Amino acid sequence: MTDRVRNYDLHLVIVFMSLAAAAICSFGVGSALIVQADGISLDMLMIRPDTLGNYMSSSFAVVFNLSLLAGGSCFLLAMVAVFNIFPDLLSRYIAIIGGMVGLSIVLMGVFPINFLDLHRKVSTVYLFSSIALHCFCLIDYFKPRSTMTKRMLTLSIISLCSGFVLLMLLDWSLLDFNECSVDFPQYCVVSLSMWSLTQANILWCICLGLSLLNAIKMQQNHLYQLVESR
Repeated sequence: MTDRVRNYDLHLVIVFMSLAAAAICSFGVGSALIVQADGISLDMLMIRPDTLGNYMSSSFAVVFNLSLLAGGSCFLLAMVAVFNIFPDLLSRYIAIIGGMVGLSIVLMGVFPINFLDLHRKVSTVYLFSSIALHCFCLIDYFKPRSTMTKRMLTLSIISLCSGFVLLMLLDWSLLDFNECSVDFPQYCVVSLSMWSLTQANILWCICLGLSLLNAIKMQQNHLYQLVESR
């Protein structure tokens, strides 16, 4: 019974930390984007997310960077809990790579685009670790008794598609992307792919928290049924 309670506590760490990460990043990124775009419109999707952390051009850069710092820390803590809850090797890999995603988000908040060289390296680590994370999640979905839901599977596929598009567009000599076309700024594939990956990762965090919350409820209901049957 003590082990069950301890496992519930770790489940709750994942629930609260993953939901907190999604909420904090959504608030920071959303508020900085709305201020930068001077309103809500489709044109805001043409703004690259990394430019929102530029202290020279974004008035909400502090909010954006602090949200990355706090949200990444919450996600990192959630992955530590995942590592301790699930003993199988695949889940451990997901936890370790997820921890790299969280750490890279933290470092992107510490080293925004003003620190261009460091930011490029950290954002490249974020891109690779995000792709690796969702590859393992894709495999984990088909594992017996997997906690991955169909929504998480869908979001992982979206993240992988966005991530591979960004990989193809990446300039390996600079670890950066080319500027959007001046002639067709409304078709900036780089910014669209960045936003797609960002939103898919945020929604994936929400689904992770809700999935573990449902797992807690199911385990508790099963435990109550066992107690009542005695």
